[in-house]
Amino acid sequence: MEFVHAVVLGIIQGVAELFPISSAAHTLLLSYLLGWSLPSLPFVVMLHLGTFLAVLVYFAKDYGRLIAGFFSGFAHGFRQPFERLSLLVIAGTIPLAIIGKLFETQFDRLFAQPLFAAAFLLVTGLVLFAVERLGEKNGTIEDIGFGRALWIGLTQIGGLVPGGSRSGFSIAGGMLAGLKREEAARFSFLLAGPAIVGASLLEMRRVIHPKPSDLATGQHNIAALGVAPEPAAVILVGTIVAFVAGFFAIRFFMRFVDRHKLTPFAIYCWVFGVLMIALIELRQRAGIQ
Repeated sequence: MEFVHAVVLGIIQGVAELFPISSAAHTLLLSYLLGWSLPSLPFVVMLHLGTFLAVLVYFAKDYGRLIAGFFSGFAHGFRQPFERLSLLVIAGTIPLAIIGKLFETQFDRLFAQPLFAAAFLLVTGLVLFAVERLGEKNGTIEDIGFGRALWIGLTQIGGLVPGGSRSGFSIAGGMLAGLKREEAARFSFLLAGPAIVGASLLEMRRVIHPKPSDLATGQHNIAALGVAPEPAAVILVGTIVAFVAGFFAIRFFMRFVDRHKLTPFAIYCWVFGVLMIALIELRQRAGIQ
């Protein structure tokens, strides 16, 4: 993999993972159209690490309070805001962890289908567009209970599908649960840390202890299984770019949702999805795989 390739994938991971536009769809579709081979699993793990570090740095105070609140909650009965919020984040993480683990093989099969990724972008756009038509909400994270936290966590499952956006679906889920747009975005990003770490741990397991069935599938998410890792310098460049791009993406997005609707992201998903469907169809009719 060349350095330019690593930079492009780092930008896609950092920006599209945190914007509600599906990083997996962008990686799969652009790699398909440009004839790039998919990156190795170690490279993808490090891209996820770069994105996680961006989320961790931006929300460092929140995560610090969540960790402290979790431990102090045992003494105080989880009555303080950040003590209770730590449990809400855990509750919101559970559905994604269970479904992701139980059906990872089925999700892997979908990642081998660029046309599916392009088509599902239209669904992501529809979700973002529809939730904004339901009117403004005024709830805060402190207002939700464990039932609504589980619901928001359940909506993250949309991000397990190529073309689906974890952040987009969870923000929409939060708004449906009564949260203000910016509060829904904040809770989505607090859930992003455990989600990205969990995905990275599952991927790392496959790196350390690959199974014959893993190698047989040939692909996991946006990674090619069984291929040698890229040079360390290339992986480092991709990780740094993912971190920088992710940090500025969060900074921009949190300011954007404070004053603007998600509709522009919905329109982008529709335009990009339709364009990719058309290009894929043209390539297939021309006999180009």
